Amino acid sequence: MDLRKKKNLRAIREAFFEIRSLKELEQMTVTELVNKAEISRATFYLHYRDIYDLSQQLQQEVIRSAIERLCDSTESLNDSTVFLRKMVDALYRESEAISVLFSGSQFPVLPVMLEDNLKAFIYRRAPHLENDHRLSLYLSYHIFGGFSAFMRNGDKFGLTKFLEILEQIQIPLP
Repeated sequence: MDLRKKKNLRAIREAFFEIRSLKELEQMTVTELVNKAEISRATFYLHYRDIYDLSQQLQQEVIRSAIERLCDSTESLNDSTVFLRKMVDALYRESEAISVLFSGSQFPVLPVMLEDNLKAFIYRRAPHLENDHRLSLYLSYHIFGGFSAFMRNGDKFGLTKFLEILEQIQIPLP
């Protein structure tokens, strides 16, 4: 990638995060973003269809980064406690970007995107698991259940206590 393209993409990203931290996605405009990034509209449209496409690409980037950190080896897939701790740690490391990208109307997108990307990652690494319906259901159950439980109870217990309790009720991986 040439230097100008890198510079433009970085400017777009930085402008997006700056504006998005202050506004809902639906309130953002391409005009506002290109002015903040100091690029032309044509440059923006060279890389993205619209603000929603940019947002989705940034969301995918953050989730992929967390999952790569989570699944640096398939051994964590064999131990649900290790898997849980690694998943929380991976998401925690991306928490600043996640809190901006998945706020407001984008909030429900997080567990869906996490599930889709995690399953794709696992199936690429272990193709024989793709038709394992128990594993698929297990992952869906824990991602959506853990997400909901954390959002409803995380503030009550704090992260450390929440993880301790969750580990006590973990169902072993199939």
